[in-house]
This record gives sequence, C-alpha cells and structure tokens, in this order.
Amino acid sequence: MEVRDYAQEDRTIGDCRCHRRRGGLRACHDIWAQVPPPCPLPTGEFDFDFADSQYPRCFRDVVRTGAFTAGEDFGGTRHTSLNIAGTAGAGGLTWMTMVDQDPTTPAADVVFASGTVCADILIQRFNNNKGAGVVALYNQDPTKKGLALILYDAGNTDLLTLATVAGDANGRLTPLVSVRLGSAIAENNWYRVVMTVTVGAMLEVHGQAYKHKTGTDPNSHIEAIGAPLTFGPTAFPIGVENQGEEGIIGSAIGAVENSSVTNFTNVRVNCLPPVPPA
Repeated sequence: MEVRDYAQEDRTIGDCRCHRRRGGLRACHDIWAQVPPPCPLPTGEFDFDFADSQYPRCFRDVVRTGAFTAGEDFGGTRHTSLNIAGTAGAGGLTWMTMVDQDPTTPAADVVFASGTVCADILIQRFNNNKGAGVVALYNQDPTKKGLALILYDAGNTDLLTLATVAGDANGRLTPLVSVRLGSAIAENNWYRVVMTVTVGAMLEVHGQAYKHKTGTDPNSHIEAIGAPLTFGPTAFPIGVENQGEEGIIGSAIGAVENSSVTNFTNVRVNCLPPVPPA
C-alpha cells in the first residue's frame, strides 16, 4: 500500500515552497499555508458508512460521473449509503468511483497491493441483471485494468462475478470467474461482498458473498451464501498490475441500476467480524 503523505513531504503551493517545522507543523514562505487533503488517510485504511460528507469528499468518480449520491439507501432500510442510479442497454454499463484523499486532483494518491476490501450491497428491485461491488488494483489508464467483484441480482440466476474492468472512461467488464447463487439475492436486503487479493510473483483472488442475519440491517451478523470464489491464474490478466486503487462499482445489463452501498472498508476485521457464539 502506498499513500501520498501530506504530513511528511515538502510541497509547492502556488509560488510558495512549503516545508516541515519541528513538531510536525508546516509553514509556507510568503502568504501561502499548507492545506491538508480533504480526506486524510495517513495509514491507507478506510471505513465508510457514507454519513456526513464522506462522499464526495473522499471519492473521485472515474466512470460515468453523476450516477452516485449519498443519502439513505434505496431500499428504505434507513441506512446511510452511497446510491448508484443509471440505465443500461443490452451491452451493459458500469459506474465507478475510487477512494481518494484529494478528489480535486486527477492523480491516484492512495494505492494498494495485497489486502481485503468489502462492502454491503442492497439492490432495490429486480429487472434483468444488475448489481454492485468492490474494485481493487485499479489503474485509471486506457491501457490498464483493475479487478471487480460484483454481486448480481438476475432473478433465478444470481451471480457473484470476478471480472477485469478497463481503466478507460467506459469501464468495460470482462468476466473471469463466477459463482452461481440461484435466487439467493432478495431485493431490498443487504448482502456483503468480500474480496481478498494477494499479489507477488503470482496473483490470487478470493471472493465470498454473505447474507445478514437481519436482511434490512447491514450491521447484523453475516453468513456465507454460495461457494467461495477463487481465481489463481498462472499470470496476471493483461492490463492488471500488482498495485492500484480501491473503489466501488455498479453494473447493469439491460436494466435500471438502483443499488446502494454502505460499510465500504479495507479493514479486514471489519469485513469478517468474529462469528458470534451459538
């Protein structure tokens, strides 16, 4: 994981060179002052429930801006969420936003390698094939790609799908492997998707979908649904690198996208809390 450390670096602001003072305080020559990023993430860890102004303060939209809004979830469970709304034809569309300390600049300033990322997903109503999920190893470059783990509501053919996602303005998906979930996904209920990525000489990805003990409460205990998803290729998929950004994705195929996301975090213990005693 690499974080752009605003607290430790010298920096030029306008015509002024900023530097550190003793005690970690900073000063600028001339009239300029060092301004911290809108969303400081000094360790790279994050845990968003989308209360207050977490979106858009901590996110940079990268595919189809304007689809994301923060507020209560679409399902009426009264949880603060990031809501994704859009319409896709038969060819399918995606919508994506990335975690960013300073969304006012285009550069990626928090990138990760191995780790776990997860979120709770709610899909408001069924029509065709749509869902949402999490993204890792994403690089915003037309020649590069990232990895997306998406939970799809598709009637009797629900899926948990791992795909590559293009780093261009369209964010096209190429499925790698899927786990069939039958008709396990109920509308207006919360489900957790967890993706763990291990990078090194080889790439290894593990994914799992979970239901909540109380479907309308994304903070209730979780129970796995479907088989574990595993992906261990002999080489990285073309365009996927060994580090990149993490974010949220919505996806729809011939459908109206209306999904909500909360509890988006890369703190593993928050993704997979201890199992309560029986």
